[in-house]
Amino acid sequence: MTGMLLSFTLASYAQRADAGKAASFQELQNLQQLAEEAKQTGLPIMLMFGAEWCEFCEQLVEEVFNPMSMRGNYDGKVVLMRHVGVDEQQTIPGLRGEPIKKSEWAYALNADLTPTVIFLDGDGREVAPRIVGISNIHMYAGVIHRNLNIAYRNMGLTLRIPATPELYEIQLQKKSLNP
Repeated sequence: MTGMLLSFTLASYAQRADAGKAASFQELQNLQQLAEEAKQTGLPIMLMFGAEWCEFCEQLVEEVFNPMSMRGNYDGKVVLMRHVGVDEQQTIPGLRGEPIKKSEWAYALNADLTPTVIFLDGDGREVAPRIVGISNIHMYAGVIHRNLNIAYRNMGLTLRIPATPELYEIQLQKKSLNP
């Protein structure tokens, strides 16, 4: 009986872990496609340049970007967000379909110091200040919100997001109560 209970518990934990992975922060696979999506939706692109060996990158993904992704309230709604693994060797389609290697592209953008977060429009122009490194993980999501609002303004959008994820959650709850 104990063995069955342990097997059930491990199986349910594995299912939850797989479900979490499905909703986690996505790796950039095609910049051209993402740029087209940005043009169609009018949303900015937020790219986090990181590496597997970077402990700060891992912390940022686990404590900021995965929670933002798992809630489903950010990607495709207020921003298009992707991770760019600068230590990956495969090439991907660039902004105009040309093959690019992520590490070389990061170097060309001066985003090879990890973690670096940049905000682009669908034409590849930076539309908000970049965030380099981590000074305070607890304030990081608020900095992202501030920079998204700068990106919206610089892109001529009327969209605005509250100053913190907590305020954004409250806003979403109010909207769901008063459709």
